[in-house]
Amino acid sequence: MKKSLLLLFLVGCACLHRVSAADALLIPPAGAVQAGRTLKLTIYLNNPSAEPFDFTVPDEIRADLAGVNEQRRLLGVPVGIEGGTKMTLAPMSFATITVAVVLPDTLDGTVSLRFVDLRTNPVMFVVNPAAVVRATPRAVAAATHAADDKEDDVDLTTDRENIQRHISAYEPIYFAFGLRDGANARFQFSFKYLIFTANNNDPEWWRTLYLGYTQTSLWDLSSPSKPFYDTSYKPTIFYYHESFRWKPLGLSRFGLQAGLQHESNGKGVTDSRSINTAYITPIGTWAVGGKWRLQVAPRLIAYAEKSENADLARYRGNVELMLRFGQDKKLQMTTLLRKGNGTGYGSGQFDATYPLHLVPGVSPNAGGYLQVQYFNGWGESLLDYNKRRTDQLRFGYMLVR
Repeated sequence: MKKSLLLLFLVGCACLHRVSAADALLIPPAGAVQAGRTLKLTIYLNNPSAEPFDFTVPDEIRADLAGVNEQRRLLGVPVGIEGGTKMTLAPMSFATITVAVVLPDTLDGTVSLRFVDLRTNPVMFVVNPAAVVRATPRAVAAATHAADDKEDDVDLTTDRENIQRHISAYEPIYFAFGLRDGANARFQFSFKYLIFTANNNDPEWWRTLYLGYTQTSLWDLSSPSKPFYDTSYKPTIFYYHESFRWKPLGLSRFGLQAGLQHESNGKGVTDSRSINTAYITPIGTWAVGGKWRLQVAPRLIAYAEKSENADLARYRGNVELMLRFGQDKKLQMTTLLRKGNGTGYGSGQFDATYPLHLVPGVSPNAGGYLQVQYFNGWGESLLDYNKRRTDQLRFGYMLVR
């Protein structure tokens, strides 16, 4: 059973990946079209990344067209939106634009078309020969700027693509092994889910409201039956804005996360632990020496309910501080500090990660990161919130950091 759970964990982790560019998907016409006519094509602008993507609608959009007997460079114009309009695609969202092009009256048969400026995919469709040349300048202008007739949207989104638009990495995902105080392992699985995939016309808060889930387990590998010592389950609903335009104190990026979180360990009777908290976390990032980044994220915590462990704040406190220093695609070091409200209580966790593909002798196609983790202090698990056990040093593999 435990092997099955671990396999499920690793398979689920592998599904999470990050894409850092916006995609332009061109939709082909539903059927054959006629040469010499104005053709309106829909382009889906998809932002599958974890960051906003800014896009300015061009006044004209170049297209490459290839037929059996000719190749041409055409000019398309946006319909229903002015050239120069600025759009911001929120993370995991999409928008559509319609572009009109006038097909040459000499076309006949199957042709291929793609928009060069937007780097779309090529589409193929059939063009019937023109009976009469219709593409006069006046006809082109009238067809281009006339009010659009609303047509049924073409939805080519698969279930997998729909999930990818909503789901993304949240907290680190890893599996680490240690030998202090007996063989043990600690692993964590986490993801966040964007509730609404909004387009540019929807309310701003739709694009920043998430459901999150993190599960952290301690695995006792020394005992005969290899039991899980404790597991924390943390469902969360939160607001997350990655970067505001306002950047005080010389910040290169300033964001904010705030939400409600439940944490429990799923045990019963004397081992039961459960808390409900509200929190707010400003996130500041400074550029240091060009390629290096320093991120500081203090978290202010209010306990809404902790009846099963009323003295928890004495050991955990109401403030956490996360410090991260490193390069985006190289070495990163992260420290999480907790200061309990009681004298002498608190904890610290340090993680250093390095991309596996940069290790000498390892394939450049390898994914993930090598990990070193050190924990010192009180309450590594929710079950032991009021206990201090042996400091732990672990080595592991991190999928998402």
